[in-house]
Amino acid sequence: MRGWFGPFRLERQVGRGGLGAVFRALDTRTGVTVALKMLPPGTDPAATRRLQREFGALRNLHHPNIVRVLDAGEEDAIPWLSMEFVDGLALREWLTVAAEQPLEPGPESDAPEGVDLDVLFAEPDSGALLAAARARRLTLETSVDALLSEEEQVEQNQPLRLAALCEALAQVCDGLAFIHARGLLHRDIKPSNVLVTPGHRAILVDFGLAKRFADDRITDHGRVVGTYRFMSPEQARGEELDRRSDLYALGTTLYELIAGRPAFAQVNQLELLEAIVGNEPPALQRINPGAPPALCTLTERLLAKSPDDRPATAVELARELVAVRRGLLHLPPHEIVEISAR
Repeated sequence: MRGWFGPFRLERQVGRGGLGAVFRALDTRTGVTVALKMLPPGTDPAATRRLQREFGALRNLHHPNIVRVLDAGEEDAIPWLSMEFVDGLALREWLTVAAEQPLEPGPESDAPEGVDLDVLFAEPDSGALLAAARARRLTLETSVDALLSEEEQVEQNQPLRLAALCEALAQVCDGLAFIHARGLLHRDIKPSNVLVTPGHRAILVDFGLAKRFADDRITDHGRVVGTYRFMSPEQARGEELDRRSDLYALGTTLYELIAGRPAFAQVNQLELLEAIVGNEPPALQRINPGAPPALCTLTERLLAKSPDDRPATAVELARELVAVRRGLLHLPPHEIVEISAR
């Protein structure tokens, strides 16, 4: 689709979903190429509030691992939000690429012509790796007791792939430390909300559910808000949250990208929430016996039912991910890499 929307010259649609559409567009006021998120006319007021929340949360925040929002408004009764346009891949697809190439950043000019921003709207229902499924290389099961085949374990456990996973999520932790230090929770961390550029910069996107600690203006207490299979037990119960809820969501992301299936695979939403609150996920090394023990142990700590049993901060988690990555690549120990709350 090409045409005009207010001051934006639309180049092409790059994503769509139940909440609207995302276009690659040129903001003629600034000459900057943006990702323009547009809601359909007559959209649910809750979706409009989510868009406004996303803009309000990010408008004054600048960090290399957090998507930049640029502007927001309404044109012909259509609410819109403009963001930086990220040339890159969703984390799930990026890991397939990373497994096949050295972990050295390429020039940003090598970015692909387009990027699928449909990931801004919905997480796939299956826990299987999308890229592998599209290539018909894997047929991962999603039953509770599914055990990866030897071929699937080789695919999942390539050191370059797992090192790239640790690298990307350590960067996400850097972004989380930044927003947590400013009293902000993301509340919707999942693989599709992490985009990775060809220069290996991981960017956390979609802050539509962002919430400040104890913000009385946002009346979500007692409501279940977020993507079900990635939410913490306290989030599933509609309780007050702190930064450790976001870390739990990173744990569910790690689990799914190591096991090739969700930590909880129930299809019925009520059963899924009950499992998150009351059940333990299948042990990672039972699903994927070849997975690195250190990464499995870290993932299972993140999935602890009690927040007190999880890593306390994103800074702590980033350090552990960096250590695991160095072990996967057989790199010698060196000085501690500081992940700052810039």
